[in-house]
Amino acid sequence: MTARRPKVRTELTVVELDGEAVVYDEESMDVHRFNPSATVILGLLDGSATVEELAVDISDVFGQRREDVLAQLDELIRQLDEGHILEPV
Repeated sequence: MTARRPKVRTELTVVELDGEAVVYDEESMDVHRFNPSATVILGLLDGSATVEELAVDISDVFGQRREDVLAQLDELIRQLDEGHILEPV
């Protein structure tokens, strides 16, 4: 998964309120709410960076171990895939 360049589906409506994102999928009528940390990550998922590159950047900014960040990022991306938030692989 680390070579993947995840991208949020462009047809979703994303609104940020008080640092948290609300994502609405008009097709399925699903609504998803993201905490502030996930909202920051969601904003980074534009298809320009690999999961590995994102993990390196995030770990540098927050002073966390890259392996820990990568594991958390992989889990978030898995959840976003399950929720049909990301472009299909």
